[in-house]
Amino acid sequence: MDPGQKAGKNPSDNADLGFQAIGPALRIMQLNVEGLSAAKCHIIQSLAEIHHIDVICLQETHVNDDTSDRLTISGFDIISYTFHAKHGRATYVRSDVSDAVHVSSSPCCDVIRVGGYHIANVYKPPTEHWNKTNLPPVIPHPAVLVGDFNSHHLDWGYQEADLNGE
Repeated sequence: MDPGQKAGKNPSDNADLGFQAIGPALRIMQLNVEGLSAAKCHIIQSLAEIHHIDVICLQETHVNDDTSDRLTISGFDIISYTFHAKHGRATYVRSDVSDAVHVSSSPCCDVIRVGGYHIANVYKPPTEHWNKTNLPPVIPHPAVLVGDFNSHHLDWGYQEADLNGE
């Protein structure tokens, strides 16, 4: 099932959420977790259930091997992940969504496709600088880029810009 196809069928379905969906909708949760634990997975799962989330994009998972059960979020399938003791990313899709695939990965980005939507989960460590080898790829429309870019700029509310923000 493409999650965008189920939203907006019956406007009263969304009345309790304070908005009316117009056309297909895809709900994405993005969070820098600063270390993924079983307790955090439980809270993320609860929030995802309450808010009818389709895709979860996490940064700074701090998981360095695939033997860890810390990557499990009930009701979601992990589509892509990058292991790292201090950094790391993980991207999940709700278990009943059948049209989700991993598209590509690069040093700072994992891209998945859910239905017709491309979603980039970005994490650039603060010690690295943007360059030709780690920039997020150009992805087809409709596209969403979420994550922690660790790039300060005045337009984003910082007091001063840094090299990455410029």
